[in-house]
Amino acid sequence: MDISKRLQAVAALVSYPLVADIGTDHGYVPIFLHSLRKITKAFACDVRKGPLEKAKENILLYDAQSVIETRLGSGLTPLQPKEAQTAVIAGMGGMLTIRILEDSPAVVAALKELILAPQHDVDAVRRYLHTIGFSIETELMLKEEGKYYNILRCIPGEEKYQREIDYLYGNGLLLQKNPLLKELLTTEERKYRLVEQRLLESQTENAKERLLQVREKLGFMREALACL
Repeated sequence: MDISKRLQAVAALVSYPLVADIGTDHGYVPIFLHSLRKITKAFACDVRKGPLEKAKENILLYDAQSVIETRLGSGLTPLQPKEAQTAVIAGMGGMLTIRILEDSPAVVAALKELILAPQHDVDAVRRYLHTIGFSIETELMLKEEGKYYNILRCIPGEEKYQREIDYLYGNGLLLQKNPLLKELLTTEERKYRLVEQRLLESQTENAKERLLQVREKLGFMREALACL
């Protein structure tokens, strides 16, 4: 099936046969996992009826109806604890990802792994995972159609990062000396230097406050780039 490089990378990180795909949209991830024979049962969950109906059609099209079950509902709420070993939450914002995890603590506590691909606020997701007893076992970065994506495999375990840059940019990516992270940070550092220059030319109080924020951000970027 025609599945994006990002969703293929998400599926590749799944390690257990009982999977819930949250915000499944058209059901591509569980169908792809079924085609690889990686799952024995999957729950394709979505809060919207339209995409879930499309997922049902696709599941039938790929003859996966004996393995993949669709469930209508918000986040992880359609699931009971231990029904799934893996929860996949991909393609939504970081704050929504956190809210989904917050809303179903019993289901989350029973999971063996989380596969997360937040589209932004990834630093907030990393911080939250550490507050609920999950460690980030693997972090990947890929680029597709000009956009950068982070994908995290998280497992139960205590973990805390010592440096702010580990939360901002990913401890695993920094240790890997990830070339895509270096590419992204080099571009962002250049942009922030231009902003810094413009703010230096302004005399307003707002500009002075913003300059402090920009310089702090530049400091973190340069610290991270020194690791790469």
